[in-house]
Amino acid sequence: MEIFGKKYSKTELLKKVGDMSQLGGVKLYEFSDGAAKNLRAADIKSPGGIEMTTVLDRGMDISSLTYKNIPISWRSATRETSSIYYESKGLEWLRTFFGGLLTTCGLTYFGHPTIDDGEELGLHGRISSLPANNILADCKWENDNYVMWVQGKIREVKALDYKLELSRKITVFADKPIIMIGDTVENIGFKISPLMVLYHINLGFPLLDSNSKLILPEGTITTPKDENAKKEIKSFNKFCEPLDDFEEQVFVHEIEADKDGFGNVALINKEFNNGEGLGVLIKFSKESLPYLIQWKQAASGEYVCGLEPANSLLGGRNIEKENKNVRFVNPGEKIKFNIEISILNSKQEIESYLNKHNG
Repeated sequence: MEIFGKKYSKTELLKKVGDMSQLGGVKLYEFSDGAAKNLRAADIKSPGGIEMTTVLDRGMDISSLTYKNIPISWRSATRETSSIYYESKGLEWLRTFFGGLLTTCGLTYFGHPTIDDGEELGLHGRISSLPANNILADCKWENDNYVMWVQGKIREVKALDYKLELSRKITVFADKPIIMIGDTVENIGFKISPLMVLYHINLGFPLLDSNSKLILPEGTITTPKDENAKKEIKSFNKFCEPLDDFEEQVFVHEIEADKDGFGNVALINKEFNNGEGLGVLIKFSKESLPYLIQWKQAASGEYVCGLEPANSLLGGRNIEKENKNVRFVNPGEKIKFNIEISILNSKQEIESYLNKHNG
């Protein structure tokens, strides 16, 4: 594998270190203070530059990501917060929304608070507040490449009702700045269940800045969510400096799959670090995640671009049912979701990507 600008075989590299943990690996621990006290987490560090925190008791979501000490993800003022503070009603979900690289929304509903079949549903569902079990964090050699991962299972169940289980594996490679999220949701009960999933990926400063641009494949159909977004449809892919009175804008992008069946989107800052450039490319399985929702928020202190692959839209489960836009999962059925997040870490990589996508 190639690290630090040079290629090494497994044997050559092992001769130069006392243990691979000298270069990177996975560390399990618990927070010990504040609202995050007793929250289990796993840190993955890669010699390729990735450093990230996965919060195991919060749906195995990713609360932070840096690349070579450069912050990539936006973090809210809640910071990591224990799931014991989760509140299910209305917009109270926001009280424990840490942002981070990934907050998963679902599994049985996401979107606006609503009432469906007599059940009161709050914002964005429960899965990100639930703890994982069967945790395994490990590293291994695959030929001459070193791979690090953490995996586990999260159940969203209600006695006498739905029973869904999410199996998640997050993988990082020593030689390249790529994060792979592999999810499988299984209906482990005997009743059909709604399955609504949204991957709330939150990108922030310094990747996000007034010079940044959102790059979508040619032929993408973009729809504003409301009148406020409609007024700004011509600039959905551009960004401004933070504004105290900025009102969030939401757009829905329908992207054609590439030859491998993935939709892709990139946030690019060509001017980062005096023209060195920085970007993040997100690829997602189009068959199971047909939509990409863009959350554009440029308020002071809330400066974030959310790029959110999803299998439904934001109207609330009752409305999306009426629109025949809710996926149902049968007893014993398994649905796979795959997300790949890559860092574009040079001017050359950015230009190569832009040339392919007419950016």
